[in-house]
Amino acid sequence: MEALTLQRWDFYFNWPYLTVLAAPFESYCLVFSDYQIIIPCKAIKHVESTYSDINLSQSYLNRIAEIKKHRPEKYKHQMLGGWLDKAEGVIFTNWKLGEFKEVGTIVAGQDFGFSTDASTLLKTSIDKKNKIIYVQECFYETHLTTSQIAHLNQRFAQDNLIVADSAEPRLISELSRDCNIVPAIKGQGSITFGISLLQDFDLVIDPESLNLVKELNNYCWLEKKSKTPIDKFNHLIDALRYAVSYQLQNPNQGQYHIY
Repeated sequence: MEALTLQRWDFYFNWPYLTVLAAPFESYCLVFSDYQIIIPCKAIKHVESTYSDINLSQSYLNRIAEIKKHRPEKYKHQMLGGWLDKAEGVIFTNWKLGEFKEVGTIVAGQDFGFSTDASTLLKTSIDKKNKIIYVQECFYETHLTTSQIAHLNQRFAQDNLIVADSAEPRLISELSRDCNIVPAIKGQGSITFGISLLQDFDLVIDPESLNLVKELNNYCWLEKKSKTPIDKFNHLIDALRYAVSYQLQNPNQGQYHIY
């Protein structure tokens, strides 16, 4: 007799959430951590199982209750089998979707890429009194030439200051012919410092900023103790760091044009 095993393992809590779809097999063998269940296939189109379907020890249930109380997203994903909207251990939880408001000066942030990594631009507006940063994604595209970036910068940032990735001085120099652009402030610890600045504010993200929302939902710590973030899902977040760090470290941010 041929059997099929389908399972999605919870690597953190050792509980599988199983979904079985009908297929031309006589039965399914559903394998749990220490036992298996044979289910006839003829009448089954869809089977789901969670921890509530079997008898578990009280200590196991107590652990589940603690996760449900203190980490509801993890409970939803790992105990009930729901889709995880955010990666485990995301760095930024201090954000919500909302209208982009121009509160004083607009300063843009820019990160550069080409083939695999995207070139990005976003706009920021900081309400220092209420500790709110309004953010709007402008573009997120690969394979952009210098002239194309310049055109998009003029379209979205207009005359507002752009703070860009200082790792590309040649590109910044070329863009400065058409754009009000300066290199970002970088140095040892600048990533951690920029993250801490952003965490001190409430972030309001324009609802159309889909790529930024994706990054915020997936940007997490590689090593939390050393405050080292992963080096992905960060192209717009890096641009956000550049713009905010520049503004909060410069008293005349965005008030002048760079010639």
